[in-house]
Amino acid sequence: MTYFHYDFDPADLFTVGTLGQPGQRTFILQAGRGIEYVSMVCEKEQVAALGEGLLSMLDQIEDLLQREASGGAVGNAFELVEPVIPVWRIAQIGVGYDDDADRLIIVVQEMTDEIEDAELGRFTIGRAYAEAFALHALNVVSAGRLLCPMCGEPMDPDGHRCARTNGHGRRYVQ
Repeated sequence: MTYFHYDFDPADLFTVGTLGQPGQRTFILQAGRGIEYVSMVCEKEQVAALGEGLLSMLDQIEDLLQREASGGAVGNAFELVEPVIPVWRIAQIGVGYDDDADRLIIVVQEMTDEIEDAELGRFTIGRAYAEAFALHALNVVSAGRLLCPMCGEPMDPDGHRCARTNGHGRRYVQ
C-alpha cells in the first residue's frame, strides 16, 4: 500500500503561485485542508503541463463519460497561504480521476536521489475547482517576462540581445 506523506482528500486549497520577479521566479504548488497545508517547489513547465493536462482530462470526462461540467461556485482564492515554506521540490506530477467521488486526483513525488525514499502527496479536487485552478495555473505561467517579437525568447528588464538582429539594434531591422 502506498503511503502519502501529505494526503488531502478532499483538498479545499489547491493553488500555484510564484515568489520573486519575472525571470527569477520560483513556482510554488500549495495544497491543504483547513489550517493544514503544504508548499512545494515546482518548475514552470510542470505548472503549464498540469494546467493543460487538467483541462484535457476535464474535456475527456465530459466527452467519454457523458458527465457535464460540475456546477458550484469557485471563488478566485488562489493566493498562496503565508508563510510559504516549501517542504521539497517536485520531481513528478500525476493526474487521475475518481469516478465514484467525481474528483480529480493529483499525486506529486519529491525529487530525491533515492526513488524509494521519495515522499508523496495526494490531493483531490472537484471538477469545477480543477478547471478554475487550471486556468489560474496557465495565467501564472504566462505572467512572466515578455517575449521578444523577433525571436520569441524572453526579454529581461535590463535589455535583450536578439539573435535575429544579427548584432544590430532593433532600429536597423525593418
